Amino acid sequence: MSETILTPHESLAIIQKVVNSTRQDYHIQRKFYILWGILIAVASFTQYAILNNYISLTWYFPWIFFPSIGLILSVFWGISGKKTTLSYYNHFVLTMWFTLYIAMGISLYISLFYQNSPFPSILVCVGIGTSISGFMMKNRLFILCGILFGIGAIYCLYLPFQQQLLLNGACMLIGNVMPNLISQHV
Repeated sequence: MSETILTPHESLAIIQKVVNSTRQDYHIQRKFYILWGILIAVASFTQYAILNNYISLTWYFPWIFFPSIGLILSVFWGISGKKTTLSYYNHFVLTMWFTLYIAMGISLYISLFYQNSPFPSILVCVGIGTSISGFMMKNRLFILCGILFGIGAIYCLYLPFQQQLLLNGACMLIGNVMPNLISQHV
């Protein structure tokens, strides 16, 4: 196998192409983070309203209705989206979030089985994913938001369930939706 020696200009062009690919992939994916952050926040606030008798629905309605909307939109966006090959970095991030979603689902099941609140463990999972994404993108805002999720998870331990719903919703809006709306670069 022969080695090709690249000029400094060619090397920089390859690096720039990889950076641009990563930025493009992130901007395509961020709509999913915004969608799910909003839906989980709205589900949390809706369940708070149900438990305080502000609206009359079954207590589990928001956790079936809003994720169903998210799933339908995610599948539709995924199918109709631009077909591109993901960079190694973006493949890693997607795999990490998929794994964390499985962890959130398992922690939700365990919490319901033992009749405990799932929000501390869910906030920890989202915080880990947000922090790792921030470190990989060298984005301080995402790192800070990941830390915010961790602080929210600890604070949840000292709150009654109904206030945990409000804190979970606020963390999703501030730590997930906000950085994805205002972040202009990776």
